[in-house]
Amino acid sequence: NNNILITVNTVVFHQHFPRFFTFINLLSCVICCWSIASVMSSTKKDEKPKPEDAKKDKDKEKEKEKVDKAKAEKKKVPTKVQLEKWSSSINSLLADPEGVAVFREFLVELEADGEEGEHTKYIDFYMECEEYKARFKALEDKAKEIFDEYLADAAHQLVLLQVGADKEVGTSGKSVEIGDKLEEEGLEGVTIFDEPQRKVKQKLADGLYINFCLNIKNRLKL
Repeated sequence: NNNILITVNTVVFHQHFPRFFTFINLLSCVICCWSIASVMSSTKKDEKPKPEDAKKDKDKEKEKEKVDKAKAEKKKVPTKVQLEKWSSSINSLLADPEGVAVFREFLVELEADGEEGEHTKYIDFYMECEEYKARFKALEDKAKEIFDEYLADAAHQLVLLQVGADKEVGTSGKSVEIGDKLEEEGLEGVTIFDEPQRKVKQKLADGLYINFCLNIKNRLKL
């Protein structure tokens, strides 16, 4: 009887105060969400790495860095044959990218107590000139390729451009002039840095390269 009475009273109360029950339902949802968030937060705190585990991971990373650094340094060590080749002449040194890299590292070491770029600017300038000439050579080859393909007398796809009544550019004297120029002189500008580059090379050979060779002899114990 008591249960029936409570149920009846609840139904009656709900009919008269529907907003109250809505508020109660919302409050229950809020409390439920707060409880779930608290449990999740507590779980995350428990999952945090222990200090000793963090230290172990850090030690492992340091050890790995040391190993990687040692491997890198080992790879950089030049062979006896390379050192002998580089010390034979400055031309042999400058013709080998690995030799240039080692020589530049040597110059950087010399600058440790001086001005940055004091010595390295010379080798950097020389190598920039070499790169410039290499790119120019590629352009020159492309220019000859275009001429042979479209303008030469025996071109595969001879370009015939009508100018006026009966003139054809592809077989005109200008075409021959272009061909002769490419054959005899190449493109203009490729030699623009030749003189300063020659002087820089001589400057390196007379000073810094000699010190580099002495350093190599000490390493080889010659």
